Amino acid sequence: MAIIVIVLIAVLMGADALWNYSLQRTQAENEAREKAEVLASEMRAMWDFIDMNQDVINRDENGNFRTKTLVCVVAAKSVSTLFTSDTDYIIRFTGETPRQKANAPDVFEQEAFDAFRSNPGLASYSGVRTDEETGQRVFRYTEPLYVTESCLECHGDPAGEIDQYGYPKEGMKVGDIGGAMSITEPMSIYEEGIATSVTQQALMVLIMVAVAGLGIFLAANRLLLRPIESLSRAAHDIETGNFDYKLDTTPRVGGEDELSEFTRDFDSMARHLERLCTDLNSEVKKQTEETRVLNDMLMYQQQELKKALDKLHEESAYKSEFFAIVSHELRTPLTSILAFARLLLENPNLDEKTHESIADIEANGTLLLNLVNNILTISKAEANRNELLVDLLGFIKKTLDPIAANKDIALSAKADANVPISMADWEKLRRVIENLADNAIKYTHRGGRVDVRATFMAPLDPRAYDDGVFSGDEGELAYGDGSNVTSRSDSKAGLDSARHDWKVPLPCSSAPHGTICVTVADDGMGIDESDISDIFELYKQAGQSPNRRYRGTGLGLAVVKELTELHGGVATVESQRKVGSTFCVRIPYVPLPDEEEDFDEDSAC
Repeated sequence: MAIIVIVLIAVLMGADALWNYSLQRTQAENEAREKAEVLASEMRAMWDFIDMNQDVINRDENGNFRTKTLVCVVAAKSVSTLFTSDTDYIIRFTGETPRQKANAPDVFEQEAFDAFRSNPGLASYSGVRTDEETGQRVFRYTEPLYVTESCLECHGDPAGEIDQYGYPKEGMKVGDIGGAMSITEPMSIYEEGIATSVTQQALMVLIMVAVAGLGIFLAANRLLLRPIESLSRAAHDIETGNFDYKLDTTPRVGGEDELSEFTRDFDSMARHLERLCTDLNSEVKKQTEETRVLNDMLMYQQQELKKALDKLHEESAYKSEFFAIVSHELRTPLTSILAFARLLLENPNLDEKTHESIADIEANGTLLLNLVNNILTISKAEANRNELLVDLLGFIKKTLDPIAANKDIALSAKADANVPISMADWEKLRRVIENLADNAIKYTHRGGRVDVRATFMAPLDPRAYDDGVFSGDEGELAYGDGSNVTSRSDSKAGLDSARHDWKVPLPCSSAPHGTICVTVADDGMGIDESDISDIFELYKQAGQSPNRRYRGTGLGLAVVKELTELHGGVATVESQRKVGSTFCVRIPYVPLPDEEEDFDEDSAC
């Protein structure tokens, strides 16, 4: 505040100094002009006196011309020479057609002649210039000298005729500009006064700035800084849970000011906060106990649900096994029937009616065998549905689209064309991807984006291992696209590739047939670096604060990790606070058995 006030004072005083400097220079120029006008008036009076007494000076009693070479111009030049010999002033007479070269006009005087011709009513021409010889600033003043009747005797018509002094006449007429009187004054005396005045004013500005700064500092230190420092110490004590701070809340003499009112309000707020903290601790204990009871109840319900699911799976397995056995038993006689029917069809001795009957037997037997094969396939899918990966992404997107739409979040789910059908647990993978996508939507702000994508990384060329390109140590990761091979450790670099290039690092020691990678990326609130190491642990959540905005049990990512590892895969995360998160699930690709190779592999998830 002191700096701002001092700067404002300095700027204002500086502007005032510049204004005064400009006024003093204008005043100095006006004074120089007045002096020049006085000198010009005196020289003009002397000129007129000589001109009026020409008959007395240069003629005898009979009126005959008898020059004594004392004419107006000679007298004026002589007087000006005497006047300026002991001063710094210069008075000279000049003309555009001088009879002597010394009287020729300089640059300023020629400007004056041009101005007089363009403006006949102009009485004088003046201005401040820098002297070319001395380099000093001078004031130049020029007045026009007009031709009178007495001037015509030497300068009138006829032009070219030699006058009584031996010079050719110029052919001038009354009213013409015959010449000019030029006065030069030094400006040093004025500039010295201006410099002294500016120096005094600058010193006064410095003194005022110093006094103002010191006064502001002392006042601010007493009235602002000390109370604010007390408030800062009190705030620090409250932050550490210590409410035994000390603040001066007594009213000041002369009435309360804003800072006193703020101090009193701060103290009132702190006491209210102390009461709230006490009540909050009690409430936390109560809620913790209730949560423990609910957790116990949840564990019991989970155990009961597990028993029911186990029983259901057992019954489903019995059903699937029954269908498999029945279908298998039906295939054996059907195969024999079809074989004999085809042998009979090859007999050329059969009549037409018999041949048609056997063809009907073969056709219906084939239809029945296909039906049995379909039942067998369905039974295998039911019995081994924990091994078959189907198109999950469309199903998950359809499920979560309403949730994303409520938050105006753009949800996309895409699988690359080269992702094959793999043996996997459909339900478990659905829970993995759905948990990750649901978390991404939950922790993404309104108007954000969540992208789910599945890719397939082909297995590396086995020759790369034989040549020793990769060591195959645990944790060593590699990339393979069929044409080139690179390697890097499972670190931030690999996850950056997963996010930006949709290329996910593969464990070299596993996935002999390749790896299916599912990536869930969002641009939401992100995760602190300190929370990433525990994010997949049970009952762990990022930012575990009682005031956190998003609630949860901390089980979702733990389930993701467990179900992924059951497939022999790995779940990783890369996140940056306030930028977003990328969760990556990598599971080995397991080809379908020979019996199911007739599935269309283009229907990849």
